Amino acid sequence: MKILISGDKGFVGTETKKYIGNKADIIGYDIMDGYDIRDAQQLESVVQQTKPDRILHLAAIARFAEADKDPYLAFETNVLGTRNVALVAGKHHIPVVYASTGSVYMPISEMPPLTGIHEGMQGKGNSVYGCTKYMGEEYIREYCNPYIILRYAHLYGREKRHHGLIGGFMDRINRGLAPTLYGGNQSNDFTYIKDVARFNYIALTAPWDAQNQVYNVGTGEELTAKDAGDIVCKFAGYSGKIDTVAGREVDPQRFFYDMTKSKVMLGFEPEYTFEVGLNDMFKENEHD
Repeated sequence: MKILISGDKGFVGTETKKYIGNKADIIGYDIMDGYDIRDAQQLESVVQQTKPDRILHLAAIARFAEADKDPYLAFETNVLGTRNVALVAGKHHIPVVYASTGSVYMPISEMPPLTGIHEGMQGKGNSVYGCTKYMGEEYIREYCNPYIILRYAHLYGREKRHHGLIGGFMDRINRGLAPTLYGGNQSNDFTYIKDVARFNYIALTAPWDAQNQVYNVGTGEELTAKDAGDIVCKFAGYSGKIDTVAGREVDPQRFFYDMTKSKVMLGFEPEYTFEVGLNDMFKENEHD
């Protein structure tokens, strides 16, 4: 099997290629190599030449700050670029797995108190990033058959160690400063990149009766930002104070996934709790 991966040199793409290994032939399509999903003719030409059996579409403006800074670029990449992928895949009858985000569920008006966020909840987005990713979903649904849409929860891992809560805490701890906690009581579903890579491959090889669906990609483990920060401090050997400031307005008070559909229809079971994933991440960092 040949898999074209857009954004193959990014955080998720790099780990996914490691997981796939020799299970399939990878066709890289990354802007770092001069391949741009915004260029429809270039994409069409590469697909015609390489004839992939599957497309894993990861390429995106994938951070809130980057999307807010340049919404035009976010729209061109996440919406129009995804439209190009969808049109080419549909034309050549290539199954697509599209990497979306849990941010499309925002704002969450009614959170299921026990089970968590499920795929039947309305998608829309309350940020530039979330809105553009949801519009990308719409193009995938419109032009691709078959397709699978994956809505990632909050991802962490070795190559993202300079970003997010973990990166923010570690950066300040390493500089001898008190880490900064934004909010604290809001919860999240922290999902380790190795679980994400495995889920990507499961989706790429899913049977026909699991296609044309949206799936949550997470753990189902609800963890507050404060608890997550305390765990990071424990692994870092830090016992000093933590400075708490106001949280971001786009963040929900509670965010964790109902993983029932992913388990039943695709057989996915997360292997990494936050502590287990963090332990693995710190071990990998020791080899840098």
